Amino acid sequence: MIIANALICGKKIQLIVIKIMSLGYSNEITSAEVARWYYWRWGIESFFKLLKGAGHDVEKWLQCSAGALLRRLLIASMACVLVWRLQRAEGDDNAAARQLICRLSGRQQKRGRKESAPALLAGLSILLNTLTLLADYIPEELAHLAMVVFNPL
Repeated sequence: MIIANALICGKKIQLIVIKIMSLGYSNEITSAEVARWYYWRWGIESFFKLLKGAGHDVEKWLQCSAGALLRRLLIASMACVLVWRLQRAEGDDNAAARQLICRLSGRQQKRGRKESAPALLAGLSILLNTLTLLADYIPEELAHLAMVVFNPL
């Protein structure tokens, strides 16, 4: 029964179940546990998809040490958790924050659909950079620098 459920769930789950069954634990695994593993697998897949395609470009990281890679992965993970928390939060303030962050990302959303996690993650990056910029410059300096950029000599 577990093998049949594992085959329905997909290749990775099937391999896990067969390996566990070969170790002699087959009587302890229920089909509900296999379904739970499959549920968590898709959560992990969604996390990796978000890391790969929403501005983090994990596949292009060039860290030379395990410590540097771990730090970057932790920061990216914290950003993903923040986005997921904002995405699930209720209330008018949270809805307004989601709209602002999505607007900053420049990504369009389908009419009537909630803001996507990739759009929120991209917008969060821009928001954090903007807040850092505002902490370093006063508005008059920013206006002057904008004039220099748009009206070069």
